[in-house]
Amino acid sequence: MNKSKNRWLIATSAVGIHLSIGSVYAWSVFTNPLHQTFQWSLTEISLTFSIAILFLGLSAAFMGHFVEKYGPRASGFFSAFFFGIGMTGSVFAVYLSSLPLLYLFYGVLAGIGLGVG
Repeated sequence: MNKSKNRWLIATSAVGIHLSIGSVYAWSVFTNPLHQTFQWSLTEISLTFSIAILFLGLSAAFMGHFVEKYGPRASGFFSAFFFGIGMTGSVFAVYLSSLPLLYLFYGVLAGIGLGVG
């Protein structure tokens, strides 16, 4: 039986992953509300974005072998899992008013998910 791949599904999946990766640049939308709500400094809030970009780059560099070995489906799942945990944990961090947890969840975990994607 000839198993063909649906190129539209592949293209749609790639666009979805790239939209998720680009969502890191929407961080600036959150800076003013976080500053007004918690009186954290803009430097402290901006550090979250810097951590996310750092881990995006590191995970893209060091997880390239994972992507090549296991393929786009496994790496897409890994990416979505880490990004989802990072975003969900960010909600938890804001609920607890915890800047270190925000660094961990959005900066580290979501950053890793974006880098693998």
